[in-house]
Amino acid sequence: MINFLKKQKLEFYIFLGILLLGIFLRFYNYPYRYSLGEETVRDAVIGIEGARELQFPLTGSFSSLGPFTFGPWYAYQLIIFHLIFPFVYSPWIYLSIISVFYIFIMYKIGKILGGNIFALVLSFLVAISPTQIISATHLTSHNNTNLFVVLSIWIFLILLSKNKSKWWHFLLGFVIGVGMNLHFQMGGLLILPLTLLINKRKYLNFVFSGLGVICSFIPMLIFEANNHWFTTRNIFDYLMHGKNAVYVPNRWLFYLRDFWPSFWSDALGVPVWFGTMIIILFLISIMWLVYKKKLSKSLLFLIVAFALNFILLRYYWGPRFFGYLNFLRPFVFIFTALALINLRYKKIYIGLILLPLIVFFSYPRIASEMSPDPFSKTIAQGVIDLEKKHPNKKFALYSCSKEYESSYNASTFTTLFFLELKNKFDSKGLSIGVINDCEYPQAKKNHPLISEMLVDFSNTPKSDILKAGWTPISFKSIYTSYARWWFELQP
Repeated sequence: MINFLKKQKLEFYIFLGILLLGIFLRFYNYPYRYSLGEETVRDAVIGIEGARELQFPLTGSFSSLGPFTFGPWYAYQLIIFHLIFPFVYSPWIYLSIISVFYIFIMYKIGKILGGNIFALVLSFLVAISPTQIISATHLTSHNNTNLFVVLSIWIFLILLSKNKSKWWHFLLGFVIGVGMNLHFQMGGLLILPLTLLINKRKYLNFVFSGLGVICSFIPMLIFEANNHWFTTRNIFDYLMHGKNAVYVPNRWLFYLRDFWPSFWSDALGVPVWFGTMIIILFLISIMWLVYKKKLSKSLLFLIVAFALNFILLRYYWGPRFFGYLNFLRPFVFIFTALALINLRYKKIYIGLILLPLIVFFSYPRIASEMSPDPFSKTIAQGVIDLEKKHPNKKFALYSCSKEYESSYNASTFTTLFFLELKNKFDSKGLSIGVINDCEYPQAKKNHPLISEMLVDFSNTPKSDILKAGWTPISFKSIYTSYARWWFELQP
């Protein structure tokens, strides 16, 4: 009994150390390493302004594949968290917090699949994974899927090993559905409730999982029913025609030889040859467990769920960007931990000698992610220069783009973000423009440069600025453009 308690206490302290390491790697150099830009600031603004106005949008951001949108649950999370923690950096802080929570859930998954040592190895792999560290600081909807992926797998394993009420199955469907709202590729995890149906053959539970998915899509269904089924029509148009616009080489040879070793290695932060070796060790481990009849039901059905997604992804016609495949990354961590744990002689875990090698190879990528973001530092310095030139003043920000030309708003949005952060933004304040190729309201000599990205319009009437095609930018205008776009476009 005493030995058991000592082991329990040792395990707790080791996991606590892993968790603290994960927190350090995700919050070190906060907030200067947070990646700012057009998309990240846009997402943050939707959460912040939505909280300020107590408005919850019905759609998410547009997909890069075509004219259809994701669901609004990403915005809902950012809005709710900002209501609890009203700080301009709150969206990034929320993303970092759920990344730490990811480590904890993976630890719980490891306990179910293989016990204490398996759980500790699995949580350590997740804590130091460069991809998970990146996803904790880069604010995007597909990085938000990480939370719902591991929650789905955890609930799935609980339901597989225990008899739970139908509401647990509803929760599984709802969590998967919310993840699909964030990015449709997470639909691959719909295989989990189907696997439970095959295993337990309880059709009512499967129905409740389906109801959970449907409930998560209610906001989008409301939008669709009032906007001529805009997203539904365009998704079908993409599936029928749009997907053929871009050709992507797609052979089993490329898929097995190139994609999976690269994806596996990217998740661990190791060279491709090392990732390939881990894959081979994993396959040997599975064959060994099958041969010894020691493959647990939980692990078996998890492998089946992965295998079905493995096949489905092979027949996906588009480009396979690693960042959009977060729903598959937990399988990589789980199978890597399995390979390391099963490489042993008697009670000696020989495979654990590979952990220092994983740390060694991943360290350069980890270190690079700990550095401040250069772009954010440049914009922040511009705002500092602005404050020095006009102390104790607030500023209105203007931007413009040439007619019929698209524009990239990273500098504008990030400048606005820092003005809000320092409480220096006011729509009636001194006029400041973000430098681009547009013509100035008056002769250029009347507008001194503040920094390499900002120009001073403070001596120019606002009416002249507007006539020259410059547009005022604010959190409210960004929110209206991206969260209420259908008010103007009326799809």
